[in-house]
Amino acid sequence: MIRRCPQHGFFRGEICECGQTGQIVLEESKTDQLGRLVAGALRHFPRDLGLTMDSRGWVDLVALEKTIHNRHRWANQELVRALIQSDPKARYEISGTNVRARYGHSVEVDLDHPENQLPKLYYGASEEEADRILEVGLKSASQRYVHLSMTPEKAWHVATFRTGNPRVIEVNAVVAQASGVKMMKVNEDIVISDPIPHKCLSIVLSKDIKKDLI
Repeated sequence: MIRRCPQHGFFRGEICECGQTGQIVLEESKTDQLGRLVAGALRHFPRDLGLTMDSRGWVDLVALEKTIHNRHRWANQELVRALIQSDPKARYEISGTNVRARYGHSVEVDLDHPENQLPKLYYGASEEEADRILEVGLKSASQRYVHLSMTPEKAWHVATFRTGNPRVIEVNAVVAQASGVKMMKVNEDIVISDPIPHKCLSIVLSKDIKKDLI
């Protein structure tokens, strides 16, 4: 559900950070419906929708709004911008007359976010995946970039959505970046990366992560 606070603008959920309930702009089922279409347009199949995406992932915002309105007549310009601006995971960004997804692309793009500055990053995987990754390196099967977490606890949490027995791989970002691997910070939780060679990877002991999660 998307609401509008008179002081802070669009937000998700029941209550704004200032304590106001605000006014409902879009109910939950239509928020989900609109969100799936925006994600498809900016991450996965822009060409199928007649949209032009440049090499950095940017799409003309007005063209996106018109395309979405043609699919869902109720989805006007305000609702498209409300969805983008209120996204709780900062998936999207607007710059001037253009909009793009910050991460999560399956189409070929060459993003230009700030370079990662952290010495260590983390990736959550199943036990079987972890063994394979440590042997051959880390690359994404379905997305343009590998998505890394900034803490082992976050990587563990992400992996729990895919497996009941997570393993966390530590990435030596200093060595990886020195060898030419491009790594970029996209928000306060995620760093995206080109494929990472196995020499930069090691396993984090599960007991250490569980201790920190308690």
